[in-house]
Amino acid sequence: MQRSAKAFLDDVDPGSVAGGFRARQAAEIGALGQVPLLSWSYIVSSPVTDAAATAAAAKRLGGPTLIVHVSLAYALQRVDPMPATHDLWWTFVTRHGHVYLAGDADMAQLGGASWHGVWDFGPIVARRGTSGLVLAHPQDTARLPALVAAVDAAVPAVTRVWGTGWARQVAVIVPASAEELAAVGGQDAALSDIAAATVFEAPNPGTGSSSGARILMNPAGLATLTPVGRRIVVQHEVTHVASAASTGPASPRWLVEGFADYVGNLDSGQSVTAAASELRREVAAGTLPGRLPADGAFQSVATGLPQIYEQSWLACRLIAARAGQHGLVRLYRLVGASEGSEATAVDAALHSVLHESTTEFTARWRAYLTAQLA
Repeated sequence: MQRSAKAFLDDVDPGSVAGGFRARQAAEIGALGQVPLLSWSYIVSSPVTDAAATAAAAKRLGGPTLIVHVSLAYALQRVDPMPATHDLWWTFVTRHGHVYLAGDADMAQLGGASWHGVWDFGPIVARRGTSGLVLAHPQDTARLPALVAAVDAAVPAVTRVWGTGWARQVAVIVPASAEELAAVGGQDAALSDIAAATVFEAPNPGTGSSSGARILMNPAGLATLTPVGRRIVVQHEVTHVASAASTGPASPRWLVEGFADYVGNLDSGQSVTAAASELRREVAAGTLPGRLPADGAFQSVATGLPQIYEQSWLACRLIAARAGQHGLVRLYRLVGASEGSEATAVDAALHSVLHESTTEFTARWRAYLTAQLA
């Protein structure tokens, strides 16, 4: 694809008021030079009809303005089977008969915050492996070989459990700060509490498939991960990418995260008591969860997030111990394909795979926690 910084900047407002925006656009184009793009396009959605926002932009820019909702659609080579899309709100101004792009923040306070990619935060370095593409900033270059190797090891490991019915190419992004992590991920503050996260585009209403899968590494946690920890985290996140098409509205978080932890911990060499050390302390002290983790328990560290993940992991580990890995994968797919409620889907899948109800499985799981950890 052609990339002409001059051609793009010819249509960006040269006026002093928009000077900062023009400089940021120039920097973005420069940063994109290292990104292996398959495609990049803008699709005009609709004009903004908020008269107050338009008037404020016109006053700021000193000319007639139009604010437009735009979709950025881009695809990474070998990673994206279809483009990822993100919302932008662009402001155009007319000067001397020419229409210029002059800003992207005039709707930010009204719920129209333009998305920013990792390339909006500085120069990019890209490293390609057999199965993955890692995008980061120059200051993190030394960390990339180990991360690329972890992705290349994780993809076949996940495939051995899940099967080959997924792209088997993964994009990993390493932001430089918590602010960049939140901007690129479009997530809430809970993202800062975990080592990594996988984000997706909204599912295609026609096919149900998700596009634009990106594994975001938390910069605060990446520097402290041991080689074993990095392997587990990356394998966990790659599992989310592989299983995305089979994760549905009825899929509970304990199954989604527990399955990813199950695959992430395979062949890690960690004992159960080491991998579930926080939960072990609670169980040893006589505190045993009464039910499988609710979705809301994953939202905040106030709920004891490590213990919630460990409870979920051990639930999936118990299923695999009784029904095998194929049984665990089958249960996951059954729940994800269900059109019923979460409770109905889980109960039906447990009956199909383990021949017991959710109540019976929960009692068995509580006994399993005690046997493994107390």
